[in-house]
Amino acid sequence: MFTLKNSLAIWVCACAASVCQAATVSIKFDNPIFNPLSADAVEITYPNASGSGSTKSDTNAGRFQGTASNIVGVSPSIFVDGINDVFMYCYDLYDGISSGASVNYTINLNGALARTLDFLGAVNSKINPADPYAWLHPVSGDQAAAIQLGIWESKFDDSSSWDLSNGKFKAKNLNADTSTWWSEFQGAMNTTAALNSNTVMTLTSPDFQDMIAGDPPAANQVPEPGSLALLGLAITGMTLVRRHKARADQA
Repeated sequence: MFTLKNSLAIWVCACAASVCQAATVSIKFDNPIFNPLSADAVEITYPNASGSGSTKSDTNAGRFQGTASNIVGVSPSIFVDGINDVFMYCYDLYDGISSGASVNYTINLNGALARTLDFLGAVNSKINPADPYAWLHPVSGDQAAAIQLGIWESKFDDSSSWDLSNGKFKAKNLNADTSTWWSEFQGAMNTTAALNSNTVMTLTSPDFQDMIAGDPPAANQVPEPGSLALLGLAITGMTLVRRHKARADQA
């Protein structure tokens, strides 16, 4: 028999599913995509997604910029520099992205690897130790390129040497200033603390390049008002289920 308890249980599950839905955002990339900085044209080698063999490719290393819209599941304040200036780096070499593209992303607040956090901590120590988002605010295209290369090194290599000339991830033909900044960041790796994971998020897509961006800690702890309301409804529903069960047991 379909009872009130059954109805309430279904309603509670529906509310919980709504509360737990994935946070998403649409990003429209600038044209040019590295606006307002430049990028460094480099040659990189990285492991194939299959785990067997490697790919060599000519690519541009730099910091991306875009505009966020259609934000679901989180507050717009999650974007450090505002929704009109979303600064990102590539966190994926197996898919592509192009200037002016619009991509629907899933927001992952725990997607950054420990090696990436180690590297970004070193970057901040050389740019501005007081700013956890210094890595998002490079002063030149070559500095941004060195940060991008380090992020790729952190994800696609597993060596403790942080050497762009050896290992699973390699890069060459760097501009002189890119090489200088890379040496600065590399030299700080063993003497600095890792970046707090609460200040980083990843944006993932099955069809386009994933990105890594900044995330204010306060923003990732506070659901948007709609999610709070749904959570309240779910809690209320669970309370009603418990009360109904207690009355049934007493009858």
